[in-house]
Amino acid sequence: MTLTLTKDEVEKRVSLIKRLKATLSQQREKFRSYLKVLDAEKVSIEGQAVDVLRVQVELEEELMVDIQAIQKVIDPLDAVLSQAYHGHTDDEVVDLRSTLESLKGQVQAKSQENRGLLSRSMAALEGEIVQLRPQIRGRNPYSGQRASSSLVDITT
Repeated sequence: MTLTLTKDEVEKRVSLIKRLKATLSQQREKFRSYLKVLDAEKVSIEGQAVDVLRVQVELEEELMVDIQAIQKVIDPLDAVLSQAYHGHTDDEVVDLRSTLESLKGQVQAKSQENRGLLSRSMAALEGEIVQLRPQIRGRNPYSGQRASSSLVDITT
């Protein structure tokens, strides 16, 4: 059974494939940017550069929003393409998808590593804070337990 497509149908499919390829490429670039931010975060965590880390986390959040927005475009395009080609896909699309999966794995690994570094750094900082607390000897003069009279002289 051969399927004969009109020129209009072929143009629509080609346009759809081009759009999917462009979107997948855009997603790949976002993941690469995200990897660079994660690498910079690692350096900031190790160097305890809190202000720089805060800016990098904000950038990371923006990239995640972008990645999710692009994914919302990829999923319907993917479904339409799969329906139009009856499960067959372009080799370039398959390559782009495998690259994306590889990048996702790298992002997850680096993110996990950074979370571990940050947890250890925060634990060390908490330990330093505990050591800096003054040792209280005897009664604290600033506490709320002050001696006060219990009788008031109201004769005047």
